[in-house]
Amino acid sequence: MVDQRFPKSCRLLDSLSFERVFKSPDFRVSNKYFLILGCWTQHDSARLGVIVAKKNISQATQRNRIKRQLREAFRTRNEASGIADFNADIVVMARKGLQPLKNGDCRAHFHELLAEIVKKKPSI
Repeated sequence: MVDQRFPKSCRLLDSLSFERVFKSPDFRVSNKYFLILGCWTQHDSARLGVIVAKKNISQATQRNRIKRQLREAFRTRNEASGIADFNADIVVMARKGLQPLKNGDCRAHFHELLAEIVKKKPSI
């Protein structure tokens, strides 16, 4: 059986990690629903931090649903598209208007932004 968990090694866990991304992001991509800031790192894999403000999404159940969908989309990102092999710390911020979106649409908009990040990856 394959391990389907979202391990701590794939999460931004402390305020210093978030602060580093906010102070000097290497890339920034956005659409109507999300803003993603990120920094290229030397970690083995990409790490994700999610911010869903109460100001933008008022109901806690909706905020939690959005965070769950983003973590799931990140965890199961498509290996063939090159998303799996970039090393970055990523902070995703949800914008207003995301609440009525269905789960599949939420994940699809997030995957579009991840594909844009892959295009911005510096060649080594």
